Amino acid sequence: MMGASLAASLRKQKDPPSVTGVVRSESSKKWILDNNLADEALAIPEFKQYSLEIRKYDLIVLGMPIAANGRLLTELAPLYGESRWANGGRSSGDSPDPSAGSESSPLKRPAENDSDSASDSALPLITDMSSTRTFLEEVASRHPELTFIGSHPMCGSEDAGPSAFRDRLFQDRLVILIRSTLRPSEPESTYEKLRIFWASVGSRVSELNEVDHDLVLAYLSHAPHLVSSLLATVTAKRPEVARINGESPIPITGGGLRDMLRIAGSNPEMWQDILTTNRKYILESLKDFRNGLDELIQTVETDSLDWWSDWQNRSRKYRNEICGYEEDR
Repeated sequence: MMGASLAASLRKQKDPPSVTGVVRSESSKKWILDNNLADEALAIPEFKQYSLEIRKYDLIVLGMPIAANGRLLTELAPLYGESRWANGGRSSGDSPDPSAGSESSPLKRPAENDSDSASDSALPLITDMSSTRTFLEEVASRHPELTFIGSHPMCGSEDAGPSAFRDRLFQDRLVILIRSTLRPSEPESTYEKLRIFWASVGSRVSELNEVDHDLVLAYLSHAPHLVSSLLATVTAKRPEVARINGESPIPITGGGLRDMLRIAGSNPEMWQDILTTNRKYILESLKDFRNGLDELIQTVETDSLDWWSDWQNRSRKYRNEICGYEEDR
């Protein structure tokens, strides 16, 4: 879904880049070509079964679940040859390319006067769209020959597969680029080109290191998905609720519950990887939620409701701060 949505966003551009879709099944390949989401499509059950001509590309975007993206990084590494860092290599002090913003395509590789070697400039930058970051930074740190900058687009859907694509999925959504603490930084010119790429599909771009990313996302995304699934489970398992709701001509769900349950039961493969790779911070956030729920239960059990107005107004204030809403919303 994410890969097809990105392809659709690129295809809408005035001067679209050439797009190759690499998918796991022949049915996905056919669907992508039938719907004109790529110039070509390759169906590769396993990457090693096909020798991809990567030098003809400027950018590779990995759109698989996190563990599969890690395997793809490892399998791409031999194609990038010897380590670029062996003799000092690049440094985080490289200056940005001043002409980057004026180029017609954000994907073009640096010119011959760039600090990159000629062999490096012929190889594409690799990014991805994964929801956790430490795992992939650990993989990339074992393969310093790779040209890799992690990306996390803060968008998605509870639906899976290329047919669920949305051509404006990335519009006005945040994309977080990763400044790794585990390996040397790519040149600023490379970061700038990736910023321009994401901006070209309407995204806003920011940066975090992998540790801060995984901590914050556990609270703002990962644990809320689990809480949504738990809410669906607890609600449906109450016999009276299930019976009476089932007997109604239409479900007795208010808009609030529908909003809260929208993300319940998302793609199991993707979320298994999220749980595996960010377990520490997800556990911390779930325990904080549990403590907050225990305190709320104890408060509701008291006879007094003097606490309610202040509690609800404070919660509204926190919601506005987290979501960036105006104070009077």
